[in-house]
Amino acid sequence: MKWTVAQYLKTRLEQLGLDRLFGVAGNYTAPFLNTILADKKSPIVITHNANELCAGYAADAYARLKGIGALHVTYSVGAFSLLNAIAGSYTEQVPVLLINGAPTNKEDSVEKNAGLLYSHTTGAPAVDIDVFRPVTVGAERVSDARRAPYQIDSVLTAMLTQRRPVYLEFAEDVWRAACQAPVGELRSGLGTTIAVSEATQAVAAAMQLIQSKTKCIFWAGIELQRFGLTQPFLSLLDTVNRLHAFEGQGIGFVTSPLSKSVVSEDHAYFQGCVTLTQTEIQQLVGDDGCLIGLGAWTTGKDTGNQNIRSSSTILASHGGVWVGASFFPLVGLEAFIQGLEKAFIAWAEQSAGKHLAGLRVRPAVSSKAALKAPRLTYDAFFASLGGWLTAKEVVVVDAGFPLVGAQSLHIPAQDGFVAQAAWLAIGYSVGAGTGVSCARPDKRAIVIVGDGAFHETCQAVSDHHANGLNTVVFVLANGLYGIEQQIVNPNPFRSPVVEYKDPLLDTFYPYNVLPRWKYDRIAEVFGGVGRKAASVDELEGVLREIRDTPGQNFVVEITIPEADSPAAIRAGLETTVGEDEIENPGWPPPSIF
Repeated sequence: MKWTVAQYLKTRLEQLGLDRLFGVAGNYTAPFLNTILADKKSPIVITHNANELCAGYAADAYARLKGIGALHVTYSVGAFSLLNAIAGSYTEQVPVLLINGAPTNKEDSVEKNAGLLYSHTTGAPAVDIDVFRPVTVGAERVSDARRAPYQIDSVLTAMLTQRRPVYLEFAEDVWRAACQAPVGELRSGLGTTIAVSEATQAVAAAMQLIQSKTKCIFWAGIELQRFGLTQPFLSLLDTVNRLHAFEGQGIGFVTSPLSKSVVSEDHAYFQGCVTLTQTEIQQLVGDDGCLIGLGAWTTGKDTGNQNIRSSSTILASHGGVWVGASFFPLVGLEAFIQGLEKAFIAWAEQSAGKHLAGLRVRPAVSSKAALKAPRLTYDAFFASLGGWLTAKEVVVVDAGFPLVGAQSLHIPAQDGFVAQAAWLAIGYSVGAGTGVSCARPDKRAIVIVGDGAFHETCQAVSDHHANGLNTVVFVLANGLYGIEQQIVNPNPFRSPVVEYKDPLLDTFYPYNVLPRWKYDRIAEVFGGVGRKAASVDELEGVLREIRDTPGQNFVVEITIPEADSPAAIRAGLETTVGEDEIENPGWPPPSIF
């Protein structure tokens, strides 16, 4: 059999388990796409997207649930539209392959030497690959078929090892050129790059801190999901409780917005999804407890933009471990978790009896009372949805008020919650709904998005319908960029508002006010069923219809009062100071200016 570069890449992706390729067609990638189509036995389905950004978000979400994702675009005009999505995947450690088709070697030579500017090019050399190098862990331009196998393998291995995006750019004439056949299978190199690890020292320091306390709680982080370490974590949790927990005082775990549902929230030791600020941690652990973060990141949403390291914290992530103020580099998370479990077993063998009590997170404020309100609010929506959700759904939540409100949802299924909770690009969820539905056809993607974010990627509804997906999109329409207004000036959300000298501080800023779309009519254009709900009764009727129509995609407009906000936001309105709220006596806000 004669191998071509296109066949080589196709085979490598099939070996890695890819069965969906997202993207927007362009002539520079056509030879690769046609190679896939020509093989009737190939598991890869080419999934068309309305635009490149929707394709990027779909590939990202697919990778979160399947292990890797991939998409194809055309040179510059397609690739540049993807920068935001790939940067988000890089930040949140999601392994996505970007395949960029480029002009032929002949066209490249003519442009460089004769001054002819081809379509989709800027005239600058290597502009596309240079744009993506900072947000990928491997980037190669494939212009020589003899080197193609090495370039492809090295980039894909980097993706598997570091669980971050990679970039492959192919000159169009190289796709059909002959190359050698694949040799062996590609594997992650995780752990092989560490020559000398400080795992033993990190475990010893962690145990010294734990043994100096009487209570502890675990923080299950996103790296448990990214690196497939959920089961080792649960094994550690079981060992600690079995050998060390006092009767009736089980040692539990929390998650945070980025890591919500890395373990089923039905788990007996689950304590809640919380934002771990300095105050929250101090109230939680006190003087005699400690927080053990495993694979958890200190991102803005997870920690309230605060440095939470203290003498009561153990934080293992990003290939290192902080024990109090001491840092131990080059410590793999798997090695640390396994080392901790062995150390807890040794402690039990050396010292009989129980040693630790669990810590209890304050219960979240119930939003069930909101169900009695005549109009839908954020709290009423999430309370209604929470009672409707089962393990058969995957909730996909956008940045802003939806993410804040969704933190209280009970997610029964492991990996049943997807959110871009670190990068926080608005509009992510609608495109991500495509990827979730493709990755988990046995589940139903439930997208929760604000109206401003929906404006960014509403075309993804077309992708849902065109690909026969039963995705449901709830558009929470308050007519505002609510989170932006709350950050810069929360006063209009207060009841009553503070009467400032500057009347602008008492109202919603005009640039945060959105044009009012008829969101329920979007489905008439893109396909699917459109519905609208402004009361709890109307919403419950729509939820029944969705349940009774499992094969259809929906767009549901949820009408919410302009000045409403989720309970977690309202709880801080009296004490929060906006970045622009200069007449507030507490201005400037701490940690900002």
